[in-house]
Amino acid sequence: MKILILVHALTGGGAERVAASWANGLSKRGHSVYVMTNMTKPQTYETSSAVKLVHIDACKIEKGSLFELIKAKLLNPFKTFVQIRSFINCENPDVIINVLYYETYAVLMGCFFAKNKVKLIQTDHNAYERPKGNGFSCIQWRNKFIDNRFFDKVTVLAHADKEILNKKGIRHVDVLHNPLFLTPVSEVPEKEKIVLAAGRINQWHVKGFDVLLKAWKTVSIHCPEWKLRIVGDGDAATINMLKKLAGNAVGSIEFVPYTPNIRDEYHKASIFVLSSRYEGWGLVMIEAMSQGCAVVACDYKGRQAEAIKDHVNGLICMPDNAEELASKIKELVNNTLLRQRLQNEGIKSVFQYSEENVAINIERLINSI
Repeated sequence: MKILILVHALTGGGAERVAASWANGLSKRGHSVYVMTNMTKPQTYETSSAVKLVHIDACKIEKGSLFELIKAKLLNPFKTFVQIRSFINCENPDVIINVLYYETYAVLMGCFFAKNKVKLIQTDHNAYERPKGNGFSCIQWRNKFIDNRFFDKVTVLAHADKEILNKKGIRHVDVLHNPLFLTPVSEVPEKEKIVLAAGRINQWHVKGFDVLLKAWKTVSIHCPEWKLRIVGDGDAATINMLKKLAGNAVGSIEFVPYTPNIRDEYHKASIFVLSSRYEGWGLVMIEAMSQGCAVVACDYKGRQAEAIKDHVNGLICMPDNAEELASKIKELVNNTLLRQRLQNEGIKSVFQYSEENVAINIERLINSI
């Protein structure tokens, strides 16, 4: 099959990394794969030489320039429309996979006005419900509950979200878990006394980093030899605010800038914590498990529990509960046998998310339409 994956960039975020993994997995299975982006930043997620990259000549938005912002808002959808229609007419792909509603209407119109017909799949990577006080923006609500009606297939990360869409009358929905770009280790590497968390620090409220730091105040008292490392980009003001929440425990906490070599962080850490208040699924926890970390995951209404079975391949706790999170972390820190067992079971449980297995699932999804 000839497959076009449409994504904003191949750098920086989880969905972008997933797009690169999809391209690699499908290419290895003999498909002709194109990735179309308007990327202005250097590519950090590698794609194989067989994957063809196509660039949309989008207007760059100069920081602080209102004129450039308006220009980009007006011209970029049109440029995307022209590029999509041209690509379909010239290359005649079997299917287009759109990642995170990239220029949704431009893509839909490009497909509609092309002389060749192509199936269109929309992929979402976020939960379809939020805690009180964290509702969707108007655009997010429109994307999820209006725009999804116009695609041939919609994919979500968890069965809970499929049920929500089904109840809204959107039934062309499949669950597609994200692929693991890392090769699982054959045995648990030598670990240090490190508890690791990862995510965009400026999104601290979503990621629950404030909850994690409050929990760490308790953990550090009982486990002073352990360190907490939080990896992700964030501005100085946000990091300083979070450090204040840690109180006297701040000396045992390290904030580390985003790194494309996250594998090294997973290798060193004994424990990984997913502290999010709400999360569609949690690719980082799967990555951490693949590298021998024992995982504590805050489960948002069953989504993380699709991958983590409590006390089987990880520990589960409620979101936004610093006391319970501290208790779970201390349980792993103090119980070496439990920690080692979960590290080993975690490695075994992630093979189903390999690039090849997820590519096979995408093939089945395409064939269904």
